[in-house]
Amino acid sequence: MIIDCHGHYTTAPKALEAWRNRQIAGIKDPAQAPKVAELKISDDELRESIEANQLKLMKERGCDLTVFSPRASFMAHHIGDFAVSSTWAAICNELCFRVSELFPDNFIGAAMLPQSPGVEPKTCIAELDKCMRELWVRGDQSQPRSVRRLLDEPAPDRSLVVSDL
Repeated sequence: MIIDCHGHYTTAPKALEAWRNRQIAGIKDPAQAPKVAELKISDDELRESIEANQLKLMKERGCDLTVFSPRASFMAHHIGDFAVSSTWAAICNELCFRVSELFPDNFIGAAMLPQSPGVEPKTCIAELDKCMRELWVRGDQSQPRSVRRLLDEPAPDRSLVVSDL
């Protein structure tokens, strides 16, 4: 079995990006902030975004399974506050979970954590716990060096994060 241990959902339906753009606009103008329930992405849209792109490439390259997390460039932990990051992480994690449910032989979820500047890393525990217990996520996208840099803390010479998932 060939496993891609670091895959991102780079082909998510455009509705996700549109919702995120509204969320970011809502930081300055709360009247523009969307509600989570306003994001509507069907299972058919998820299938289409995966089958014609990532799944097709996996099959062409002989890859059997991908550890699958939200799109890295969408994480943007520096945008907004913890509430913004927490909502965004939950939405992205749910979409990756849905993909893993639609394609259980091809994708295993990895969580994006709501890491925000000036916020204790322990605030990520609730999302990680939810992802592990409810969404069957088996990995996470924690970025200790990035969080330390954003918090103006010195980065250690070596960084190792171990999760017992």
